[in-house]
Formats: sequence, structure tokens, C-alpha cells
Amino acid sequence: MKWSADGRVTHPIYLFRHGETVWNAERRAQGRLDSPLTAAGRAQARAMGEVLSVELRQAGYEASEVAVRASPLGRVRETLTIAAAAAGLDYGEHSFDDRLREMSWGEWDGLIGAEIEGRWPGAMAARRLDHWRYQPPSGESYAMVAERARPVLDDVATIAAERPVAVFAHGGIGRVLRGLFLRASDSEIVTMDQPQDAFYRLHRGAAARIGTQADS
Repeated sequence: MKWSADGRVTHPIYLFRHGETVWNAERRAQGRLDSPLTAAGRAQARAMGEVLSVELRQAGYEASEVAVRASPLGRVRETLTIAAAAAGLDYGEHSFDDRLREMSWGEWDGLIGAEIEGRWPGAMAARRLDHWRYQPPSGESYAMVAERARPVLDDVATIAAERPVAVFAHGGIGRVLRGLFLRASDSEIVTMDQPQDAFYRLHRGAAARIGTQADS
């Protein structure tokens, strides 16, 4: 796996996952479907915005300098609304990019693990054996997600040559974006964490986890 645009990243890229949702709490696959943030998720979004504000100030940036790119799905929009208010970020409809949508579980979207296993016996075990390439029925594999993540990461890197960027997305595609930036292997990417109470600063070829009080 190759990705070389990080040499242009003069300014940091801040990578966020949305806060906890109702379906996250139920351990239900969301994919391209959606559910609202829980009270904990809203608190996580606010805390991440507050910590980003501190991070920007310490790095010598004004919030108005930060470009925003985000998934258009509702749980990310809700997270962004809360975090942006806390951090002072400016964004509009031009900030939303369909390529940042979460990886699709296809026919598994909306189901919990036991329901998937009941309808497709052995499928979850098969996915664990080839996590990178396994494609759920009518869904996406991590390998497929990487194909759409590469160009969006390249676009974000181009922006980061001029100014910092805040990217608000999801667990699966967030793993892939971070892994591509780090030139991580396929097996490393699928085991990366997917925090909802912390975010990552991607800069100079490294990823630094920035936690909130809830993460401590």
C-alpha cells in the first residue's frame, strides 16, 4: 500500500470520528444507515471541539484558518455542529464530501452480530479470516473503501499544504485514512482503534492521539 502525498502536509490534519450513537450503544452496524447521537455522544463531540480549540491555540492557529471536510451522514453532521461550535470552526455545505461516508455493510446495515450470524451463518468468522478483503452482501470491503479514501486524502493533503484541516468521518473509513497516511499494512489498519472521545493529529508522517477528559 503506497501513499506519498504526506510530503506536502505542511499543516496538521485533525481526524475525528463522530460521537457515540444509539446504534453504537446497541452494537448495531450502521454503515450507510444512521442513528442520532446519545447524550454521551453529544458530550464527546463537545469535548473534542473544546480540546481542538486548545490544540489550535497552542499551535498558533486561529479557528478561522481551519478548513473542514466531513461525511454528509447525519451522525457526523450532528457531531460537527457541536464540535464546531465549541472550537469556533467555520463550515458550510461545501465542506461535506460523499467519499467520507462510512463503509457500507450492505445487507448487514442496521443489524447486530447475532442477527447477522443467524441469517448468514459463518459469515462473521469468514470476515475475521480476511478482514481487509471480505465484502458483506451488497456492501464494501476495506480494500474497496481504500480506493475511495486515497483520492480524498490526496485532496485533504493538498489543502494541508496551505492551512490546517479538520476531517470529521467514521470509524471504518477513519482507520483507512489514518493507515494510508502512515503507510500502514492492511493488517495494521483493520486493528487500529476507532475512538469517539479522542481524535488524531496527522502531521509529518506521524499520528498523535489527542484525548479528551472522557478519554483519560
